[in-house]
Amino acid sequence: MIDEITSIPVTSLFFREVQKDLSENFHPCMKKLQDEISIKKEAIRSEIENQEWIKKFDGDVIKEPILGVDASTVSRDYGEVSTALGVGVVSSTSEDVEPKYFYQAVYGTSSETFNKVASYIRVAQELAALRYACNSNHWVMYDGSFNALNMDLCKFAASMPNDLNGSVDDPDFLEWELVKNFYQRCLLSVDSDWFTIFGQPSSKGVKGLISLSKKGISKYYSRQLKALSSITDNAFLPSDKLILGMILQADEYTRPVSYEQVFQGSSHGSKVPGYGKPNTGKNNNLERQHDLVEMTFKNMRIVNFRPWAWSPVMTIHYNKIACKLEEVLGVVKAQTTTRSIMEPMPLYLADLLSKQASAVIKLYGEINVGRYPNLFKAFRTSTRK
Repeated sequence: MIDEITSIPVTSLFFREVQKDLSENFHPCMKKLQDEISIKKEAIRSEIENQEWIKKFDGDVIKEPILGVDASTVSRDYGEVSTALGVGVVSSTSEDVEPKYFYQAVYGTSSETFNKVASYIRVAQELAALRYACNSNHWVMYDGSFNALNMDLCKFAASMPNDLNGSVDDPDFLEWELVKNFYQRCLLSVDSDWFTIFGQPSSKGVKGLISLSKKGISKYYSRQLKALSSITDNAFLPSDKLILGMILQADEYTRPVSYEQVFQGSSHGSKVPGYGKPNTGKNNNLERQHDLVEMTFKNMRIVNFRPWAWSPVMTIHYNKIACKLEEVLGVVKAQTTTRSIMEPMPLYLADLLSKQASAVIKLYGEINVGRYPNLFKAFRTSTRK
């Protein structure tokens, strides 16, 4: 298709706009950011050392069986039918704990709100996988952050009606009934997955449970660095992970900081910054469990660690009451000895298992157009010749 005014193919007009943004905005921003942190690398290192934010790990490498937990989700619209898949997985390097899939598919009428289903069943299956792993006596590594998992659960709870047994007509989330059972299982009882994992007696949480976040969500250190005080004049403020990945050396880690320090002012219905209290609707008998989870999150600490010279910096979340820092670092170091794998082995294995969800979505969609043709005739995006 040709645009009559410019005689340029319409698709070319689009890519011209893309190229304009890349040359005028994106590349200049990236170059300024890279130049700024590269020029000031030594100043950043010196300032961090003076603040005594860096420590050296000289403990033992702890070679123990580890379980890895990850999850993935995928959603597709096929004519009348939308399908969302969610799978939580547990990888295992232990002989007495089997790897396990927690798989769930949800399908219903296509709508503007069905896309919420995928993220919600992911949360539910992720918690199911975590609970299974935490029932063992082994260390458990979760691929993500406890803070992000908490926020995802809060979004799930916020979309659900206060009374699941009442007559509800909710235009904001038409599919709430499709995920009602998952919501009840993961949150709405004393022995739900959420409270079992994070609401342990004495607020200790599950022993040996740690998380490793791939994303640089924290800017606790970068906000305080005087060497970066002018960087926002040219680019955005980089995350702690980017800055620490540039200056931390083998076996170095940062002084542990609390969620309250890192997520200042980001409390959501809770007394603890960095923790959001998920809405449990009309069930008012869970306040004790909510209090226990709050205390668990109050005890959470974040530490950044480079176990080997070839390793990326790993952001580790752990409960200081349930885990000793030296043991946490020793376990992570033991699982990162393979140079070609840039994450702990249990998480690498869990990631491989969880990614299989994308491969099976077609079994619920495209190949069924011919099998159930009357379901697809009325939809222009579902025509197959």
